Amino acid sequence: MLAALATLAVVLGVVAAEITTKQLPQPAQEFIKEYFAKDQVKKIRMHRHNHGEHTYNVLFTDGSKINFNSKGQWTKIKLRNDSIPVEIIPEYITTYVWEQYPNVVIMSIEQEGEGHEVELSDGTELTFNPKGNVVKID
Repeated sequence: MLAALATLAVVLGVVAAEITTKQLPQPAQEFIKEYFAKDQVKKIRMHRHNHGEHTYNVLFTDGSKINFNSKGQWTKIKLRNDSIPVEIIPEYITTYVWEQYPNVVIMSIEQEGEGHEVELSDGTELTFNPKGNVVKID
């Protein structure tokens, strides 16, 4: 079974390794320090892709996660016990959520192409296109 998984990883061109915070790209280190300094990092995995890029998955002790691309820019943030700081979220998303869902907070945000998908504390998922319009509500 392990051999099959290793073969699959090689075929897909993804190799993962555990790294330290200091091995993250500088922008990712600064992002964590600025917005998540009170949270304790449990582990960080770097994924090497066959096209030469790296992605990073940061897991905190409370179960929250942040994914970064090879440049150290966040691609997904999923928090367990707190809302995402509003400074991170594009203004059009916070404005829409505050107006349409005044009693909830944003617990997860993911960049999808130039758009975003967010998950609210009530379980609602919203997808925004690059122009800031809601294109899907689940």
